[in-house]
Amino acid sequence: MSSGVSTWNRARGWLSGHLEAPREQDAAPSLTSKNTRRRIALLAWCALIFLAALGVRQLHWQDYHLQVGSDLESLVHRYKKHAEMALSGEGILFPRDYAQRSNVQLLVHPPGYSIFIAAIYALSSDSDDNLVLSQIVSDGIAAVLVFLIGAQWLSRGAAVAAGLLVAFSPHLAHYTLVLLPDSLAVLPILICVYLVALAVKRPRLITIIAAGAMTGLSCWLRSNALLLAPFLALFVPFLFPRGTRLKYAAAFVGAAIAVFLPITLRNWIVFHHFIPLSLGSGITMVEGIGDYDKEKRFGMPADDREGKWKDVEWHSRPDYAAGLWKPDGIERDRYRFSRGLQVIRGNPRWFGGVMIRRAASMLRSNDSFSQGWPADTCRKPIISAEPTFGHGLALSAQDQPMWSSSAAELLAGGAVLSQQTMCLPGQDGETIRVVGDGSDFGDQFASAPILVEKNADYVLQVPLVLIQGRMAAKVTSQDRRIMLASDLILEPEEGGSKHIAPEVDDEAGADEIERPASEEDLASTRSTSYALMPFASGNRSEVRFVVSNNGSSSSRSTAEIGSLQLFAVGQTPHQWSRIVRPAVRGIQRNLFTTTHMLPLIGAGIILLAIAGRRRALLLLLGVPAYYLCVQSAFHTEYRYILAIHYLLFVSAGVTLYLSGAALSSGARGLARATRRLF
Repeated sequence: MSSGVSTWNRARGWLSGHLEAPREQDAAPSLTSKNTRRRIALLAWCALIFLAALGVRQLHWQDYHLQVGSDLESLVHRYKKHAEMALSGEGILFPRDYAQRSNVQLLVHPPGYSIFIAAIYALSSDSDDNLVLSQIVSDGIAAVLVFLIGAQWLSRGAAVAAGLLVAFSPHLAHYTLVLLPDSLAVLPILICVYLVALAVKRPRLITIIAAGAMTGLSCWLRSNALLLAPFLALFVPFLFPRGTRLKYAAAFVGAAIAVFLPITLRNWIVFHHFIPLSLGSGITMVEGIGDYDKEKRFGMPADDREGKWKDVEWHSRPDYAAGLWKPDGIERDRYRFSRGLQVIRGNPRWFGGVMIRRAASMLRSNDSFSQGWPADTCRKPIISAEPTFGHGLALSAQDQPMWSSSAAELLAGGAVLSQQTMCLPGQDGETIRVVGDGSDFGDQFASAPILVEKNADYVLQVPLVLIQGRMAAKVTSQDRRIMLASDLILEPEEGGSKHIAPEVDDEAGADEIERPASEEDLASTRSTSYALMPFASGNRSEVRFVVSNNGSSSSRSTAEIGSLQLFAVGQTPHQWSRIVRPAVRGIQRNLFTTTHMLPLIGAGIILLAIAGRRRALLLLLGVPAYYLCVQSAFHTEYRYILAIHYLLFVSAGVTLYLSGAALSSGARGLARATRRLF
């Protein structure tokens, strides 16, 4: 028994010693000199982590500048429109035009991100590149803050590992490039946690007030943090000494409320309703239920399209089909909230299971396990192994193709890739018809090799007509093992019902009342579309055009393909990135997966608990606990809960650092034992 206790104490002592943060002392000159060296080292690590974060995000920007955020364009448009209103003097908080006061679109988002866009446009130009660059810099600062938070309570090595995890994360890099407030809203929360960490060591009321103000600032960007301040105030008794707890908790919450209070006052004055930040709790609650009610037992909508028609059904108001937010947007959203509460009160056990599953999806990283949308929004691409298409996607009428192939030439030189696939001339002779086999994603037809120059950018223009089912057009390497570009084509009814976040802009086209599509409507939508497929040739002199199935279908997928035209755009830029891409890609592929990251985080929490780092655990787990508890009650996408991962990476960093320390100690012990033997 005593040996077991002794082993436990030794293990705990080892952990505590390796996790001990360096302390500054102001006594002897030698100690002061040592403190100076530590500060210089601290600044050097901050610079390294910041540059690493900027570099990784730059690589993601190179790879995905044409794709990132394309499915959220309507939301981006709404923020930009409000920013343009502010720059033109129309007002962004209080609308100058009183006719705007009936437009509850002003309530759909907090105004902070539109103000941010307006500020960037005013300082530079109306350029999306400047917005992306400012968000990249912001996220680089966030990575440094994670390092500084860790350095307050942990050893330098653990803090460095945490900061580098943030820097290399493909998920955080991806959302930094999306022109939405999701990543930007995390920065004030991290500043809040850092200030609280400082206040725990040196209690000062002004520091606590500043920390609370940061949570309020985050609310200007996203309303998800509305209850974060009172939630974190519950941790105050465990962090601060008696006599200060109530004062600090009240100051923390009061500062948060004071910062976002102007939005609440605007909502009351303009719309005559008490709305702390924004609308949307009703639609996110009912759609959150609809996400997991696959049997449709509760009759809740699963997306915004269904949400509008549910409003029509619930209120017997056909005019509600014009949009989610007008007419009567405030009343409708509150009614949705009450309908959602009815389901929860009647099915508490079922809804509890939904919250657990939703919370579990928040902790996922890249994996092959699919739960469907929105849970699968956790999966994001890592950087490419080689530089990708780096030019703008714009072709003019004056551009001449460097290569072309008629439908007849395509059919004559191509290859049918499945025995069940049929490739026939189209009815007009200008297309070929590809009838796929019964596979879900199998390749059906491949063109003859197309000659290209190495390390060059191209755009392949392809006329496509989807007849039935689901198909995809791709550009691949000559052996079809590597996909260089793709254009996924869905059936019209599926394209129309694609999930859109509850913040969708329903103002555009609101004069037209949407109705369910008839078979005649669907048939009329099957018109030719011209897919522009940009790709970089890389170290290849030949590529192929490939048609494949794109998922299961009740009938054999069929499409018609017209004449191909290939346009040369220029040499692929950023060739220097070939030097760093293998290392960064290897880290992202092997580390940022659910099967690797979750054990690292869990082990780090356990190790911190064993080492007796209670306060560090409270600081690191407070924000994740808030999102896991509160956000799990509503519709959730990965971008809503990014703050969780910045702080959980500190726990993962602890595991990585201690693993390295253990291996190093073991290696030194083995070396000493070897020397004694020989």
